[in-house]
Amino acid sequence: MLEPKLLQLAYELEWLGVELEYVGQKHAHQGFPNAGATWAAFLEKQRGVLITADKIERELKTSVRFNPTALVGVDFPLQEALEALTELLAAVEDIKQTAIVAVHSLPTKVRAFTRMVSSYLDTASTTSG
Repeated sequence: MLEPKLLQLAYELEWLGVELEYVGQKHAHQGFPNAGATWAAFLEKQRGVLITADKIERELKTSVRFNPTALVGVDFPLQEALEALTELLAAVEDIKQTAIVAVHSLPTKVRAFTRMVSSYLDTASTTSG
C-alpha cells in the first residue's frame, strides 16, 4: 500500500525536478524574462515540484500518525525508522527550497531522494519480511 505510493511520488518528484531544471535552463538562455511561455512553463513545473513534495510530506506524516506499522513493518526498529523518516522529511524540505532558489541543483537532489526512498523501503521490507 504505502510502498508503491511513496515510491511513485518519489519518481514523480524526480521527473518534475529534472523537467524544472531543463525549463530553468531555457529560461536562463532567454535572459530570465518575467513573462512569456517559458516563464509560465517554469512556474508550472515549479508548482508541480512543490505540490508533489507536499504530497510526500503528508504521506510520511500521515503514515506515522495513524499506522506506523504499515510504514515501518512489525519488526523494523522504531528508532531507526524515525531517524529514516526524519532524513526523508529533511530531504523533501531541501528539495522544496532548491526548487525555489537553486533549480540547477535539483536533478541531483531529486535523484538522491528517490534512492533514499527506495533504500528505506527495501530495508523496511527486508527487516519486516
